[in-house]
Amino acid sequence: MAEEDSFQVRVVNATKGTYHNCMRRSLQTVALYEANRCLTNRYSTLRPFQRKIALIATAIDLIKSLDFLDDYHCQEIMFRTQASREPLDSHLAWRRMKQISREINETILPKAKEVIENEDNMEKSHDEICDALLQSMFEESTKKSKPHHLMWEYNHNHVFLAYRIYYRGVNVDPNLFPATPLRYVEVPIVKPENTQQARIITASGGDGAPSIPLANMTMNSHVEITDEERRAILKEVKDHTELLKEFEGVISEEELAKRKRALYAALPPVPLPASGGKVQRKKAKSAATPNTASTARKEVDEPEVCVRLDVDGDEENPAAEDSVEV
Repeated sequence: MAEEDSFQVRVVNATKGTYHNCMRRSLQTVALYEANRCLTNRYSTLRPFQRKIALIATAIDLIKSLDFLDDYHCQEIMFRTQASREPLDSHLAWRRMKQISREINETILPKAKEVIENEDNMEKSHDEICDALLQSMFEESTKKSKPHHLMWEYNHNHVFLAYRIYYRGVNVDPNLFPATPLRYVEVPIVKPENTQQARIITASGGDGAPSIPLANMTMNSHVEITDEERRAILKEVKDHTELLKEFEGVISEEELAKRKRALYAALPPVPLPASGGKVQRKKAKSAATPNTASTARKEVDEPEVCVRLDVDGDEENPAAEDSVEV
């Protein structure tokens, strides 16, 4: 019995069910392309910011549905860049999705037309046409006639995988499988105040436990960070911790404990005290009072002032309302 055509089947066939990190952008591209297909009929009922959140949430679902990827690979594929290791935000995801068809039209289809119209390729299958097309692009790019290596298409053109999966010849495959989202993605009614809040909403997805991308948050105790960066990390960990509380009783205690340990590992290192101890003592000295009988100055010792440093390196102020507790 023939296997039912679907996004998952075509991706497995195109990649041979294997993953290398050079394939990251290519798989991100096809996930965004498919997510857009799944949501096309729903866009008219959504506001612009809701469309972006729904797009990236659906793309993440599609990546997670690929059985040959583990949890870390799923997370890596949706990084903004390999170097930054920051999660892709909804605004950039939307812009990248919009560029896919244009890049295919500009960088692949003109060359594909030449290859297809060549008499030697008339009887070739789509995969054979793709291989001939890649070889032609390789020779044009490198000025070499040797065969291209297997990973070349992923290293040099991240939209080629989308062409391989969704096109036949110079047109979109007329027998393309129906676009079916894996779930109905809930979107917020009110626009998130910032990118971080949008990421939390995207991660929670309206059901199930939030998927928290902590791989890029784990801190090295030897890395120096500014007070502002420290506060931002503490607030992010605090936000994630509060989000987890909403799922108590919904997901297993073991899963909750695992995510809390990951949050603990993401905490920044404790700032070093200013003078080698937890309590910094300051001695205030006043100017000496002139003596009419002598030019000597008298030093007056003020009472010692104890200033205790909190986790952010600021002076402790019981009245402060913006302190972060984790």
